[in-house]
Amino acid sequence: MSMKKFNRCAVAAVVFSMFCGYAQAGISLDRTRLIITEKDMSSSANLTNTSPEVPFLAQSWIEDANGQKITSPLVVLPPLQRINGGQKGIARVTKTDGISALPADRESLFYLNVREIPPKSDKPNVLQLAMQTRIKLFYRPTAIIPDKRSAVWQDQMVFEKRGSSMTAQNPTPYYITILGLSKGAGQKITDFPGIMVPPKSSLDFKVSDGGVSEFKMMYVNDYGGHPELTYRCSGNTCKALPPAQQG
Repeated sequence: MSMKKFNRCAVAAVVFSMFCGYAQAGISLDRTRLIITEKDMSSSANLTNTSPEVPFLAQSWIEDANGQKITSPLVVLPPLQRINGGQKGIARVTKTDGISALPADRESLFYLNVREIPPKSDKPNVLQLAMQTRIKLFYRPTAIIPDKRSAVWQDQMVFEKRGSSMTAQNPTPYYITILGLSKGAGQKITDFPGIMVPPKSSLDFKVSDGGVSEFKMMYVNDYGGHPELTYRCSGNTCKALPPAQQG
């Protein structure tokens, strides 16, 4: 499975291709991931025009897990909106009739995209870039909605050591994003920027210390936070310490 980036990426839109230092702020989202459950009518991300004066258009759409643009079983409204300088907008994700075809025992992965469209510049020799934000969008069926907002399921992840590599085994019905493994005083033993392990599956990756006996896993929670869990190994199998021993 390919790694997914969380940062904003620049996509295309050259208006004039001359050297220029002209730049504008643009559209930003208030989160790095969005979750819509089977019980929700909709779920929203707030958009902000960080330019104090310049209006921008915000174009929004949804992609499936393969990066294909879709309008079912989820759709985002409005697909295009004008946000004046310093003002806010909303990208609202709603369900369509096709939502019932999604698995009922695990999460489904989508992506919410928002591309800013700047106004045409009235200055000569200006290079304009349309910035695009792409965040993960998860559909969570009723059967797996946690009882508590503070629930932690990432501690169910199990790691198997295999020489200079490890296998991350995810027995949960959730996508789990791992930012890295580290030992001692924050010494990383992985070199990836982030990997996402799908529900009820496993993923292999390289480590710099295959003999490590204890390490911390940094992951991304529902709110975009980066907490850590401590793992201890018995033989080649590494499991999270009980909650009382975490910290």
